[in-house]
Amino acid sequence: MLSGHGSNLLSILKKNKKNKNLNIISIVSNNTISDEIKSFLYKNKIKIDIYENKSKLETYFFKGAYFIFSVGYMKNISNNFSSKFKVINLHPSILPNYKGLMTHKRALINNEKFGGFSIHLVTKFLDEGKIISQVKYKIKTKKESELISSHRKIENDLVYSELIKFLN
Repeated sequence: MLSGHGSNLLSILKKNKKNKNLNIISIVSNNTISDEIKSFLYKNKIKIDIYENKSKLETYFFKGAYFIFSVGYMKNISNNFSSKFKVINLHPSILPNYKGLMTHKRALINNEKFGGFSIHLVTKFLDEGKIISQVKYKIKTKKESELISSHRKIENDLVYSELIKFLN
């Protein structure tokens, strides 16, 4: 599941093409899925169901899924939905710090020395689920746009391997 441009998803798809560790069934977004992702799937003859511009999560989007991975899905996942599936979320901070939105801005305002990301199980409480993995890095800028950019690169480089570690 995603809401944004899907850079982490594209990174996962590219790494999975080489390693084939995940059987990805569907991609679901409440927005339009990027042409870059669609083009990658088409060029590599990867068959994945795509559901875009969906305002509500439906169980049939995930038929046959064992886990659902939220990579930048910016809507709350209802308790009713998360109780039917094992949902894993990628969160852009070292939880329990900076739950919710604007994590980078809040870290900079508080002069944090370190940032990172957490992969955790989704529960009915926002960003409260069991931590599966965390990656920490030194914050080297005071500019939010630079921090977000360096953070995305680290996520793109490491999120696939962290997810695979958990699944194995």
